[in-house]
Amino acid sequence: MNKNAVPIIKNEVGGFSFNNNKAFYFSCLTLLFVWAVFCWQGIVTAIQIWYGNEIFNHGFFIVPGAFYLIYLKRKKLLAQPIKTTPLALVVVIPALLLYVTGVAGHVQLFLHVATFTLLPALIWLMLGTTAARTIMFPLVFMLFSVPVGEQLIPYLQEIAADGSVALLRLTGVPLFRSGLYIEIPQGRFLVAEACSGVSFFIASFVIGSLYAYLNLVSSKRRIVFVLISLIFPILANIVRVYGIILIAYWTDMEHAAGADHLIYGWFFFAFVIICLLGIGELIREAGFEKVPLILNQSKCYVGKTIFGFTLFLFIVSEIWLWNIANTSTSKRELPPVFLSNLEGTNCNDLTWQPVVINADSERVAYLNECSIKLYTAWFSEEDNELVSDLHRLFDPESFSLSGTKRIEVKGHAFTVHEIVSVKGEKLSIVRWYEFEGSVMSDNVSAKLTQLASALKGEPSGGRLWILAISETGINATQKAVENIINKIEK
Repeated sequence: MNKNAVPIIKNEVGGFSFNNNKAFYFSCLTLLFVWAVFCWQGIVTAIQIWYGNEIFNHGFFIVPGAFYLIYLKRKKLLAQPIKTTPLALVVVIPALLLYVTGVAGHVQLFLHVATFTLLPALIWLMLGTTAARTIMFPLVFMLFSVPVGEQLIPYLQEIAADGSVALLRLTGVPLFRSGLYIEIPQGRFLVAEACSGVSFFIASFVIGSLYAYLNLVSSKRRIVFVLISLIFPILANIVRVYGIILIAYWTDMEHAAGADHLIYGWFFFAFVIICLLGIGELIREAGFEKVPLILNQSKCYVGKTIFGFTLFLFIVSEIWLWNIANTSTSKRELPPVFLSNLEGTNCNDLTWQPVVINADSERVAYLNECSIKLYTAWFSEEDNELVSDLHRLFDPESFSLSGTKRIEVKGHAFTVHEIVSVKGEKLSIVRWYEFEGSVMSDNVSAKLTQLASALKGEPSGGRLWILAISETGINATQKAVENIINKIEK
């Protein structure tokens, strides 16, 4: 007999049988069906990302895994009173609003956060606060389904480059660094997105959280281990990048070049996970005594008012979405731009080109004797998105970010991205948005402006502007941006 087994004291009658709780089971299935139908767009787009992006392949296992964790806790769960609670509406209502906002504004992050927040919130609503508290981790664990984390890539790239350069210099390897390019006598390396370690970071966080929940009891030890699971992969990735460059230095680029470093990376990742689990075993507590559970034999209570009001909220939200879809079918007309007399200018000095996805129309102009390249694209918000993380200011295969600065132009704060190419070409890049003649210098204000129009059922199309200048100095960049803004606002 297992000495750690939990003694269960129960009566003869099974109070949680289907016959005794038909209303509860039907209510749960109804809400699950309503959630799946209402959040269908969020579910489908999330699955597409899980399948298409290896960073988020783990998303397929999160919700099934969470339900399995709930199953493991079934005895403790059934020992609690099961009663619907209106307290969960404090999460359900904002999640519904966030989902509607995500659909109206074409913000997939909002869709996914709302989708995988609604599911555990509805479970909380049906089980009640006391019962839901016993399965809090599985409910929160469902949030790992949200495909978010790519925004960390530039920061992790910078950390990997800084750390590996420090180690290389410490071991006497001669090098020259320009942005994310690290050059040694034998060749040049780029700390690319694949070298950022974001996959390691996210996977380690998920595995570390799961391990802490299943194997650690003390809250302090759990917090410490989760922090370790966040820090350890970052440090390990620095060592990985350092090791790859060091091997290339020792072997005169015979090894650790080409696809070799990717293969080494996956073996190293497996080693890191094993080390992480080993750390967990070192801080794991010895066996602990468990408290006997007494199964609650009372029926599950379903509050008809709470259940009906929740369905009403879903119906109202669906009607709102239908209204938005049917009142925003007209596209905002494509406004004229002042570039028409500059198109076709023959300038080959600037090789830079932004990566912009699915624009309705694009134009390029050269100014100031080819030292400035100006790109603009129009987005109708019909099957495309003006403000999107998919748009890149530069091709990461040809350029890398060396730093950022801030400039003030006509009351707007612009971010200047300083980039460098493989050939040493240096450029300053500035991006902004135009919406109905108004200029917005940051993603948040542009997106909020679009959302306000979309939620009112009005067209929300806008224009993207990106300027690349080869002249050095903030003053030259500031002057170029100001000249173009003046022409836009005329």
